[in-house]
Formats: sequence, structure tokens, C-alpha cells
Amino acid sequence: MRQSADPERRYIYTGDTRPTVPGYAVRANRRGVAGRISTFNVILLLVAAGVVIVFYVHNILAVNRLAVEISQLEQRYQSIMNANVTLQAEVTKKAALDRIGAVAGEKLNMRYPVEQPVWLDVDADNLPALPRR
Repeated sequence: MRQSADPERRYIYTGDTRPTVPGYAVRANRRGVAGRISTFNVILLLVAAGVVIVFYVHNILAVNRLAVEISQLEQRYQSIMNANVTLQAEVTKKAALDRIGAVAGEKLNMRYPVEQPVWLDVDADNLPALPRR
């Protein structure tokens, strides 16, 4: 009988796990050896990794480009808002009653009335009889 550190490499293929000979120990089947990785699988894995890296870099570049565009649009928005505030202040200044009164008096020769307005009562029944202009 041979004495070695290597296990015995016998397999039982019949599926019968009972010993047929007295004194014979039934041994379980060994696990099969994993197959080698093919060159095609390695190349396919490298190509897939390259595609993923290209998409990742493209995504980073697109995000950076969008961030720059957002920054420019925010600056443009702020300048438009500042112009809006300036124009609103100018409209408010020009719509002041004192300024309008002064311009009306100078350019249009308008004056405030010196006498109080009179309240007129119009009879609704006599309205059709009024002369038309």
C-alpha cells in the first residue's frame, strides 16, 4: 500500500454510495476542477471595462460643461434682475405725483382748479332727450 500526502484521486460515478465489498469505505466525489478562463472572455472583459470608463469620463465632462452653463445663466439672470430693479426704480421715480404735476404745468400749461367741482345730478328719464354730439 502506498503512503503519500496526496489524497487518492478515485471517483465514484455509478451513484451507488453503498460499499459492495466488505471493508471498503465509500468516498464522496471530489469537486471538479474549474475550467480555464478563455482569452475571448478576457478580451471581452477588457473591452467592457474600456466602454464603461469612456462613458464615465464622458459623463464627468458633460456634468462639468452643464455646471459652467448653469453658472453663466445664473450670472445672466442676476444681471437681468439688477436691470429690472433699476428700471422699476426709474418707473417709480417718474410716476411720482410731484414730478407729473410739474411736467404737466410746464409743458402742457395745466393748473390745479381754483374752485371746487360741482356735483351734477342727471335724471335718467330725460337722458334720451339730451342732444347728441
